[in-house]
Amino acid sequence: MKKFFYLLVAALIFQACCVCNKMSAVDAMQFDKIVFHSSTCFGSCPQIAIEINREGGTKLKRQFFNESATQTKERSGEFKGHISKEALDGLMLELNHSNYETLQFPNVDCCDAPVITIIVYAKGKKVYLRSMMPPKDAGDLIKYLTELTTTVELPLAEDKFEIEN
Repeated sequence: MKKFFYLLVAALIFQACCVCNKMSAVDAMQFDKIVFHSSTCFGSCPQIAIEINREGGTKLKRQFFNESATQTKERSGEFKGHISKEALDGLMLELNHSNYETLQFPNVDCCDAPVITIIVYAKGKKVYLRSMMPPKDAGDLIKYLTELTTTVELPLAEDKFEIEN
């Protein structure tokens, strides 16, 4: 009976630790907000801008273009709402894996490719990254943010807003 009791207590402590770790991904990073921009190109690259705060509050602007570089109305526009906890946790995971504080974006703004801008407010600091040719180490984070901005479903914004650039 004693063994069962100790096993039960150990299991409850383990479960509590797991729950705390899952709930504190944003808090552990001292994350305030992230801003992401991807500019147009000479082809059909979408123009996207998103701002996400620590609670998942999201502002999104996006313009999609067809093959002839004409804007498509479908999914384009300005949106406001909240992303899911899973999406926010995924963002924190990618942000942590990217080691964004040590990334070096080369000063390239020359060719036909989107200019990528990532601004992270965390730990009382602002990290500003911008380049047309970001390093490979930022690839997974950029891919996550791009997929999020192009697939997330948010309500149309009732008022105009700006997203830091």
